[in-house]
Amino acid sequence: MYAHHLRLVLQHFALMWGLTAIGLLIGMLLPSSIVLPIAIMNIILLIVVVFVRNVYLAGGILYTVPFLTGIMFFWLGQFFIEALGAAFLLSVFFGTVILFIILALVGLNIPRDLSSWGMYLVAILLIVIIFSLIYFFISVSSAVHIFIAALIVLVFALFTVYDFNLIRNHYVKEDEVVKMALSLYLVFINLFIHLLELIYRLKKG
Repeated sequence: MYAHHLRLVLQHFALMWGLTAIGLLIGMLLPSSIVLPIAIMNIILLIVVVFVRNVYLAGGILYTVPFLTGIMFFWLGQFFIEALGAAFLLSVFFGTVILFIILALVGLNIPRDLSSWGMYLVAILLIVIIFSLIYFFISVSSAVHIFIAALIVLVFALFTVYDFNLIRNHYVKEDEVVKMALSLYLVFINLFIHLLELIYRLKKG
């Protein structure tokens, strides 16, 4: 049964949200200029962990990411609170929680092995990110930005189903539990942020 590994993954997932909360509190004490350096540091840490063979060292690095993300989250939250309102931001967050749970249940209850989805989802995500970066510097219509934001939400929704299906089909080993927890954490974060971006652009457009 996959229940044991699922429980372990969710325990680490919850711990990562605890670290995010601590980072969020610390973010209140730091200037907004810290966001870009921390974002770059997060990316570097995620790249470094690919080459780290020591499980405990890799786990330590992976746990640093949610903490740093929490610091970024404070300032990102300030932007969306100003644009959409605090109540609306909270409603989107809880809506993302519900969506995430539904997608998790779908992934856990699909008997078919979806492991072949991985390379396609990564390829689509990379293409979308590249075009997002290009359109960041080139002026395009709001409809294009809305389409990209919606596509990113769809990709991360599929990633949620994919990750939970991997757990269901025993692709997650004991030494991969923390990595899977971080993968789910990052999927949730991206779902939430890009849902906010989608709504922001729809309102702005």
